[in-house]
Amino acid sequence: MINCINLCTLKAFDVSDVLDEIRKAEREGVSIVITEEYLDCKIEVINNSADEVVFNETVLAIKGILGDRLYSEDGESLEEVLVALLREKGKTFSVAESFTGGLISARVVGVEGASKAFYEGLVTYDGSAKIRRLHVKVQTIEKYGIVSKEVVLEMAQGLLANRIADYAVSTTGCAGPDSDEYDTPVGLCYVAIACSEGALVYELMIDGDRNTVRNSAVNFALFGFIGVIRGDIAVGQTIKRKI
Repeated sequence: MINCINLCTLKAFDVSDVLDEIRKAEREGVSIVITEEYLDCKIEVINNSADEVVFNETVLAIKGILGDRLYSEDGESLEEVLVALLREKGKTFSVAESFTGGLISARVVGVEGASKAFYEGLVTYDGSAKIRRLHVKVQTIEKYGIVSKEVVLEMAQGLLANRIADYAVSTTGCAGPDSDEYDTPVGLCYVAIACSEGALVYELMIDGDRNTVRNSAVNFALFGFIGVIRGDIAVGQTIKRKI
């Protein structure tokens, strides 16, 4: 346990480009500790000896740097924030995962009260499972490949077709170590967050081992979903990131 006057734990996502700026916000008597895993960042602002005004100014400065990338001011996890938001709004969601293999579902059901927000999770790993369970078109797979924006969108649309869940999350990708039968580059993956108004798609190229690719994509899915619910990230667009 940290021995200090007070402490603020901020959580933010995909902040590598502003880490130096955050560190420069450190003031006399206030220290900043940053830890990051799979792009999910915890920033502890620790008041060792400063007065309250200086400490609060430091916290506000860091929050200003983070902007919409800040998702929690209380140290909550991505999945905790997501479940709380869905419960607050009385909304539910379903998940269809391919290369992430149930990781999103597992993260969500680890949160107390998830049953009020989470309707179902499917792991449609094989192409035939996507066709049979989610009604992804054979022609779509043949034309674009199993790892494509078109397939991830049809996976999400398949989840929404029964009109039970309000949102759908889907994933497809190639986590390696080898390419697939479609010669998909290792690290290429797609995440979709869809609702009746449209879909947000992440097209990601993630450098790293299998666990890095899968867990980074899961965090993109959770953070993007939070952004869609809060209105910070608009549906109807594709966001491309190379990591």
